[in-house]
Amino acid sequence: MEDMLRYMDKIERTNKSVHETSRWAGIIDSKGDIIAVETTCDEVWDQLVDLHHNPTEMWIGGVVEVYENTWGFRFKPDTIIIAHITIEGVQSNIRGISEDLDYWINAWAKETYVLATVTEVHE
Repeated sequence: MEDMLRYMDKIERTNKSVHETSRWAGIIDSKGDIIAVETTCDEVWDQLVDLHHNPTEMWIGGVVEVYENTWGFRFKPDTIIIAHITIEGVQSNIRGISEDLDYWINAWAKETYVLATVTEVHE
């Protein structure tokens, strides 16, 4: 039974952390949900790696786009930003974005952030 629970947890985690490149980071938001983040910017990548080695909650985000994972979205890799502070109207959490994709993709259509820590990095 325990092996089955570990297997199911691994499948669920994999579906949430779907990615296209070998260079990606896993983040966990303030509500405990996870998502993969990929970036095309070396400077942002270095920040993600630093945050993995020195766990600190930061606002991590970018422009939201439809994507085939558990959440139905990802942050566009060429728009990833890490910030100490943001304005309140651009803040959400992974589940909140997922549950209102139309708003975040079509109405807002700008950078959106989640308060998160980096739990893993892969190169």
